[in-house]
Amino acid sequence: MSEPTPHAGPILDTTTGSLKLDSRTLIRDTSAELAIRARRELLLLSRRLDPELYDHRPFLDAVERLALARPNLAVRILVFDPRGASQSGHRLVELTRRLTSRIAIRRVGEDDQDRLDAFLIGDERDSLRRQAADAWEAVADFDNPLAARRLRTDFESLWERSDADPEFRRLLI
Repeated sequence: MSEPTPHAGPILDTTTGSLKLDSRTLIRDTSAELAIRARRELLLLSRRLDPELYDHRPFLDAVERLALARPNLAVRILVFDPRGASQSGHRLVELTRRLTSRIAIRRVGEDDQDRLDAFLIGDERDSLRRQAADAWEAVADFDNPLAARRLRTDFESLWERSDADPEFRRLLI
């Protein structure tokens, strides 16, 4: 496996290969690009839906576009601690509540709460992973189906053991 190349400029739609990301801004922008590139499915594992990454317009617009373009659950989200995101007016949570048949959000099961990483997967081909969810370092892999499928397998296992959380079921008034 080759060492990821450091990222020095904007992510373009033609980007392929592994990129090292070492700042919140790069991770945020790359997450948005990954969501924009997704055409079939977007999977997200996050400790608390970091608003710095997932509560900004480019990412939200891409999630909404994908959700509305697909007839079934195109976006699935697993969160370790749902309280902060659901109580703070996080726009991704509000979007999830509006599009319940297109976006699902669940709480990571008790047996998996000690997991340390966070990741985003698009279409089983693109992925972004933070080895430590609380650190602002990540590796993004574009057009790397093997890396994306490995993470997707982890996600599916976590999803099977996850719980619907009442924090996310509150209806908008």
